[in-house]
Amino acid sequence: MIEKYFNGVIEQVYHRIGTAEKNIVMASYNNDFSVSGLENKKRYQEDDNVFFACCELRYETLSGAYAPFLDIICDMFRKFVKGDFEAFLRECGTYELHRSLFLGYYEDGICKREEGVLLNEVEYEQRRMTEAIVAMLKKLTEYRPIMIVINRFQLAGRSSMELIYRLLTEPCTEIGIVLGVNEMQPRLDMAVNMWDAIVEKLEDSSQIYHIGSSGKHRNRENAEDVAEEKNYSHMLAKVETIITFLDCDQAKWYLQKLEYKLKFEDIFVDDITLREFYLLYTRTAILRAELSKALEMVDSAMRLPSVRKDLFYRSECSFLKGTCLMYQGKLQQAEMYAQYAREEAQKSGNEKQIFKAELLSVMARMSGWYNIFFCIQDIPIHEGLIEKLMQNNYRNHLAHIYIYAYDNRPEMVARAYRSEASLLYFSKGVALAKEIGNEQLVYDAYQKNIMLASTNGMNEIAMLYSVRTYQFMKSRDDVYEGRILSGIGYNLSAMGKNRLAEHYYNRAIEVFYHLRLPEDIAEVFYNRALNYIMQENYAKAEHDLLMAMKVIEKLHLNSLRVCNLSKLYGLLALVSIMQKDRFNCERYLLNCRQFLNYIIEKEKENENEEIIHDYAKCDEDMFLYTFSMAMLNRMDGKKEEVLVSFEQAERFLLQAEGNEFFSYRLFRKERMKLFEEMGRSERCQMERATLLQHEEINSQAARLLPMNLLKEIDLGEHPQTCAVREEEIEALIKQEGLLQDYATSRRQMEFISTWQKLIDVNGSNVEGMVQNAFNTFMNHFSLDCALYIYYHEDGAHVLYNDTKCEMTEADIAAIGNTMLEYPQGFAVSKISDSFLEHQDTIGYFGIDDVCSFVAAPFLKNGKLTSLLITYVRMKDNWHGSIERYMLNEDDLRIYSLLFREMEYSINRMEANDKIYMMNRKLQEAAVTDMLTGIYNRAGMYEEIRQMIECYRVSEKTHHVGLMFIDLDNFKHYNDTFGHDVGDLILKEMAKIFRKAVKGRGFVARYGGDEFIMILNTDDREILEQIAKGIYEKINSTQGFQRQIENYLGHAITTTEKSRITCSIGIASAGDVRKEEDINELIRSADEILYKVKTGEKGHYAFL
Repeated sequence: MIEKYFNGVIEQVYHRIGTAEKNIVMASYNNDFSVSGLENKKRYQEDDNVFFACCELRYETLSGAYAPFLDIICDMFRKFVKGDFEAFLRECGTYELHRSLFLGYYEDGICKREEGVLLNEVEYEQRRMTEAIVAMLKKLTEYRPIMIVINRFQLAGRSSMELIYRLLTEPCTEIGIVLGVNEMQPRLDMAVNMWDAIVEKLEDSSQIYHIGSSGKHRNRENAEDVAEEKNYSHMLAKVETIITFLDCDQAKWYLQKLEYKLKFEDIFVDDITLREFYLLYTRTAILRAELSKALEMVDSAMRLPSVRKDLFYRSECSFLKGTCLMYQGKLQQAEMYAQYAREEAQKSGNEKQIFKAELLSVMARMSGWYNIFFCIQDIPIHEGLIEKLMQNNYRNHLAHIYIYAYDNRPEMVARAYRSEASLLYFSKGVALAKEIGNEQLVYDAYQKNIMLASTNGMNEIAMLYSVRTYQFMKSRDDVYEGRILSGIGYNLSAMGKNRLAEHYYNRAIEVFYHLRLPEDIAEVFYNRALNYIMQENYAKAEHDLLMAMKVIEKLHLNSLRVCNLSKLYGLLALVSIMQKDRFNCERYLLNCRQFLNYIIEKEKENENEEIIHDYAKCDEDMFLYTFSMAMLNRMDGKKEEVLVSFEQAERFLLQAEGNEFFSYRLFRKERMKLFEEMGRSERCQMERATLLQHEEINSQAARLLPMNLLKEIDLGEHPQTCAVREEEIEALIKQEGLLQDYATSRRQMEFISTWQKLIDVNGSNVEGMVQNAFNTFMNHFSLDCALYIYYHEDGAHVLYNDTKCEMTEADIAAIGNTMLEYPQGFAVSKISDSFLEHQDTIGYFGIDDVCSFVAAPFLKNGKLTSLLITYVRMKDNWHGSIERYMLNEDDLRIYSLLFREMEYSINRMEANDKIYMMNRKLQEAAVTDMLTGIYNRAGMYEEIRQMIECYRVSEKTHHVGLMFIDLDNFKHYNDTFGHDVGDLILKEMAKIFRKAVKGRGFVARYGGDEFIMILNTDDREILEQIAKGIYEKINSTQGFQRQIENYLGHAITTTEKSRITCSIGIASAGDVRKEEDINELIRSADEILYKVKTGEKGHYAFL
């Protein structure tokens, strides 16, 4: 019955092609169902008037990127167009960087990408790729209408779902699609949001049909059973194609499955395949901005023999690790690994790898172009690298270098008002970006000049570029529109048009709220706060700044794109003191100073370095700090301190180069008041003249701006008010924060299973387990340094310490004592009110250098059992770091959970070691003669069994000699001097026998005063030499007279005839293969010994 209904759905859509837009429907059913035998499938495939494609996604195979649309495009082009596929790609507006990729897929299914993807452009490229495929499908409908059936669509990857969603939002009457969905088979969680969006769209247009149950069941109903590839090398090749088409979510999903099998099912994968897995996972994690995971994977790759022995892969791993570190904001480390990559590539002579390493080194100086606005200075670029970029066709990277490495001086940007061509390199970069079709880079380039101009007081130039950007990006992406509107508002504020600026801020907030982008809303709040400060509305300014801070805290951000935390705290301090709020002013100044201490010291160290620091020119932060301090001192009546602070603020204000437009007038007015109060009228008049001059210059600049530039920008019907209520914004912030926390929690839960595997190690020592676990832990949580102390009965043991801080025993004891006061531990950062409460502990690691800090003690009965301290250092670049580094109580909780388990594991390992030692001692006791320390009879036979086992696996002939030894006159010693002396004699004789057999076999006490020596030779001369050596040693002891006298404490007298000696029976065999052969030797030697004992004692005899 279900086949009939499904046929009906296909027929309905088929006949609507060309006449209706709603030609995408979903047919859902229960249980399993295949479209391979549908009756109208063959009929429609034979209809040459419509291109009919039927695809069945399978549980047991990987679904490719954009499946089945890429294959449909290739098949249709071959069948109906038969022309130049590259020309077809250009005609469809395919992004230039993607053409080689599509062309390779069309020609042989192998995707070739000439130039790598930049992290800041991943989302842009994903969108461009989807747009291109939609454009190709629509272009092909000019040759034939297209009818597509996709069964089990719930198994499709994210890229395929995004394509369907795009076709739903941009419908084409010539394309009809039926999506078959098994409701009993859950969709893959990698694309749940896109799936929900598709279902919502289809439900809104009533295009979901429930057609019943097929009656067929699959044994496996879990989505995790999908794609059970056994040929892992083949699977990785497919994933390589998926990631090349930037379906990063789908690639990660497949790689996670294989990772699980490797970790928990102990599947065998050869070293080469494992290498490809780790490197592919590293690239995937980088593209997903999961840098801790990328570091974990590349470090795993670096430990493989196939990497350590291969110069190319050593270079590639160093390159990938450097890339991760660069995007994490660890720029100096990134450059170091770029140098490693270059050195390894030079050894192998691989020119492409040398080029990539050199390029990475340059990119690190510009933070990988991720989330930066501009460089504070020009970056020297070697001409040879420019040539290599051209030779390797790295045109996108070259455009970035032209735009960001050059033309960064304010006086250069000032020329742009007359002619953009005067910015030689900038113009070349923009032209190149437009040539390759990189619209985002053009936008970013204009943003660079906007920020350079606005932060240097050239607001008319910033406005000009804002309008140019709006014209270029109009109708392309709402997020760009919102940022342009906010930027225009900022520049209008700087030019004194505060009321008009509010209109742009209102519209920007509406755009960002619609897009659910709270971080961008926070940036608007920041800009609007500056606008309120100019209007001396400090209460509203404080409100907006606190809203911005709330976003930072809820989303666990490091800063805003337009403002770092020290400036935010400086602003909060200023608006607080302007409202006479002394308490909050002092609090915010303290927070501000905590960040500024590091910045000031860092700048002293790096005055001549080329690495970017977003906060390198911290003059505006220092201005806010010193100005607020001046106002605070003034409130306290500290006149001398007020003058000093105002003079400091003046210096920083002049160096800020126009970035403090919002507080310039306020600063001058407050200085005028100060001088009036002090009766210094001349200085007051000078301040007034300076202020009037400043306002006249600003008025002239404002008049220069042709306001008709803004006419084409749509602000909506009511720009005077914001259509989004504050309660709605707060709800959005909370929702996005919860979503982020949920995602983080899921990630941490996934890590717990990995952690348990890491610490549950059999056959490993504690030090090795701890080192391996910490490597993974530090990477996963993006931590910089850690100290781990384990407290044993004999004191504190440092099991891990990469802090580079020399920890004396006194330091460790002091830290331990302090932690007893905080048994629950603590997590603080520079934005925490309690940061300085813990300065004694943090101070051991450099309080200015530490950004956030977690201490997790573990106690039992009031005593420390272990202690974890870990922290994140201040970074070289606020915005270059993707992953947050403000640790909090959530981090403390998960770390405590993990390291409680580690302590248990260490305890288990130590307990196992004790049990092992006890068992070993028990085993030794079972096979050892407790008096002499040599084997007993049981031990002898255990050793014999092991010998025989070795003999069985060897083809050699095994020669064995055996000596059966019985002590002579032993009874005399026992009866004369007592059993204790008898025991002494047995021990001394055992020492002689052990030394005699050393390196040639072993000796055992067979019972009473009988011993057996088994040797690995049947050579008579050697055996005789050993026997003679035994007698020589016994004779030299003179019956152990000295030892006995020492024991008894008095002299003794023995005759030569009664002295201790021994008789030896010697037997040998040339081909021993089983235990019975040894037993036969024992019997033979015993017979010889008997003959010796019944004759003249104290000598040896052979069989």
